[in-house]
Amino acid sequence: MNRLLGWLLSLCLITVLTGGAWLAYTLFKTSEVTRSHVDITVERGTSGRELVGLLTEAELVTSSEVAYWALRLSGTFETLKAGTYSVPGDARIVDLPELLGEEARVKHIVLTLIPGESVWEAAQRMEAAGLTDQMTILERAKDRGWIRQTLNVPVGPKRAPRADGVPHTYLEGFLYPETLHFTPGVSADDVLKRVSSGFRRVWDDLVTRRRADLLAVRERYKLKDHQLVALASLVEEESSRRDEAPVIAGVFYNRLDKDMPLQTDPTLVYHPASVGRAPTPRDRRNPENPYNTYQNKGIPPGPICSPGRFALSAVLTPARHDYLYFVARRDGGGGHVFARTLEEHRENIRKYLQAPGDPSLTRPEPNP
Repeated sequence: MNRLLGWLLSLCLITVLTGGAWLAYTLFKTSEVTRSHVDITVERGTSGRELVGLLTEAELVTSSEVAYWALRLSGTFETLKAGTYSVPGDARIVDLPELLGEEARVKHIVLTLIPGESVWEAAQRMEAAGLTDQMTILERAKDRGWIRQTLNVPVGPKRAPRADGVPHTYLEGFLYPETLHFTPGVSADDVLKRVSSGFRRVWDDLVTRRRADLLAVRERYKLKDHQLVALASLVEEESSRRDEAPVIAGVFYNRLDKDMPLQTDPTLVYHPASVGRAPTPRDRRNPENPYNTYQNKGIPPGPICSPGRFALSAVLTPARHDYLYFVARRDGGGGHVFARTLEEHRENIRKYLQAPGDPSLTRPEPNP
């Protein structure tokens, strides 16, 4: 009996010592990752098990259970913040609580792109954020081949050179307006891939959900995807209210039906030196601007800004009506008043745009 008890105690001791040795080996063993660092991005709400899964997938831990309990007992799960952590490739499990602490978080660069802004304005924002210089972005903007092959967005055919010498901006329309976080040191190309992937994600979702609408628009108006994005950019520029975007899209489609020029003012100032300012009568007469929808019928050669989801959706599902004109109410609400006839539109211009005491109209009438 005594011999049996002794044998059991010896077995327990051996088991404890062996287990302890294995545990110590696992805790202090360096990972076999060949890279110097591995970026681990923790989203808001990530659970402890999900975090350990990220570490295991990155091959930073050899035992997910040991890593889980090491992090749990250290309180890491309770203090963990969302963000990106740059973990050394030779990290040990015992080091993880410190490597996933607040001080170890990589400080992100935040970039916010605004709906309705041009590629020139977006490039300025990228430079101001410290991501890249704007000239690098604008060089990429005119490289149609790189954009088509690398970003996989509908840039359309090669465009004839602008008479005013301004390089074409094939990136326009595809720098999706949203807020993104970037790790310092990211390349300009990676920034463009990330930003344009937002457009691809939204556009693919819309054309999948609205497949029948897309086919109907393509059939009736003979429009390609790049022309739909260009039309969406006009809707974006003209509509500050989401509920009006489909109505304004319907106006543009009605004008295309009647072979009328679209005559939308934002196209008049699509130029790096004038974008964002109010157009003038001289801009309307400018024959060198291929985006001038007063001088040229149909849809411009490309987008004039970055359209958001509601503008992109509006060109696929335009409102059905017989309006041909619209004018801003100028009452602070951002809305428009719509008209079916030129006479009705003239009255709306007089009512909403005529300056007090000035018999002249502040905005020229569109052609019928």
